[in-house]
Formats: sequence, structure tokens, C-alpha cells
Amino acid sequence: MLYQLFIRCSVLLTNEENKTHNKTTISIIVSLPILGLWALLQIFIHLPSFTLLLVLLLCPGVQAAATESPFPDISFNVFNSFVQSTFSSKISLSTVLVLLFSITENTDLLNLHACQQNPQFGYENKRESSPWMNSLAHAIQRQITERKLKTLFKKKELPENLIGEESKEAISAKLNSFANLLGLNPFGSNGKLIQKLAPISNADIQPILVLCPTSYECMDNQCQPRSLLLWTRQQQIPEVTLIKGTKIFKKVSVLTGHCSKCKALYCVDHETFGPSNA
Repeated sequence: MLYQLFIRCSVLLTNEENKTHNKTTISIIVSLPILGLWALLQIFIHLPSFTLLLVLLLCPGVQAAATESPFPDISFNVFNSFVQSTFSSKISLSTVLVLLFSITENTDLLNLHACQQNPQFGYENKRESSPWMNSLAHAIQRQITERKLKTLFKKKELPENLIGEESKEAISAKLNSFANLLGLNPFGSNGKLIQKLAPISNADIQPILVLCPTSYECMDNQCQPRSLLLWTRQQQIPEVTLIKGTKIFKKVSVLTGHCSKCKALYCVDHETFGPSNA
């Protein structure tokens, strides 16, 4: 359609020149910008989506950079002491990690919770246990098993109803203490706002990946089953960029194994039988 419009404009321009061939060169020069503007208007009328795209391209854009806070960097000794003093001695690592990431992944909720704990105006009431943190506690009550839920309490503080109000208030208080331990409180000890909490980055806790063969022993039918040995030399380990789901891992080491008897090579994506060049 755009090509046809330009042809149409050219034809109109040719007809215009035939009619005004006896006019001065100045009049032709003056008429050209008018025809050009008319052609541009025709394009805008017939191509509304093109018009919008062109306007968006011409307008200066504003790109907001998403700011993130580093992952809490407390010592393991402090972390371990808190877990031992707050939860049951039978609590599992997976349950502790669920609580940890439930806090670090809900910074907006922590901001709202802290605002009710630190009222900034005279008509506001201070609340140690806010509905925001209680909602997170209620979600935890509903989504973890009863066995894991019991390990959130010391034996002497175990409530009769694990999904009742008393249990929710107790879990909410523990989550509040956990957030303060991690330094995830936008307010200072004087009740004044320091800085709004930003989303927590998980860059500092990304695992270090190493790609290895999926086989752990020689699979050659003509060879005896035996453990695979590392064939890649330490000084020659290749590194690649790995895309796993939506995550990107850089400098991922790639290792190759081999059978010491039949010399078969076992790579990450394929197997090679026959003598190696090791």
C-alpha cells in the first residue's frame, strides 16, 4: 500500500507539472513541499498503525532501570543462631529456605508492613503485627505441610490449631524477626524512613554449574561396566554460556569422561567409541 501511495503521488506530481509547465521555476519549487506534505498526510490517513509507530520512534523514550538490592550477606553463625533460637530443632533445610525466600521475594509486602510499624503521621496507629505480614503467615499456613508447620514452633509454644489465628500471629512475629535479622527493614531504629526496599537480587547466590556426561559408567556392550574417568585436562577445560530455562549462566565448565579400558569418550551431548587421543 505504501508503494502505491508513492506512485499515486508521483502521478499527481507529473500531472501538476504538465498543467504548469509554462510557470516559472520558482512556482514549481514552492509547490513541491505542499505536495510532499499532502502525500505524507495520505500515508498517515491510510496507515494509522504506521503513524503511531513513527510517532513512537520519533519521540524520545524514557527507560527506567530496574534497581535491585544485593542479597542479604549475614554470617552463617548469626543465621544459624537465629534458626536454633526461633524454630524447632527438627526444622529442615528446605523449610528454612522456604521462609528465607518468602521474605526476600516479597519486599513490597515488607515495605507496607514496616509502614504500619512506623507511623509517620499523628493520625496513624502503630501496629507491631500488621495485616500484611499476617497475610504472608496465612499463605505459609496454607501451602506447607502440617509436619513442616509444626517445626516452626518450639515444643513449649506449639499451638493447638496450626492453621488458627494464634498460629498465624506467632508465625507473623517470627517472619518479622527474620526480616529484621536480614536487614530488610526500610526504617531505622528511630522510626524514620531510611530507604524503600528494592527487589532483592539473586545474583550472589547463583550456583556454579559444571556440565558433565549423563552416563556415570561405561555403556559399551563389549566392555565391562566401570566408572568413567575424567578425560579433560585441568588446564584445557572449556567454558561456555549456558541458557537454562530463563536463566543465563556464564563461564560454565564442560567436562568429558572416558573409559580406561575401551577408550570410549563420554561428552555432555554425545558418546564417541574408539581409541581417544589422550
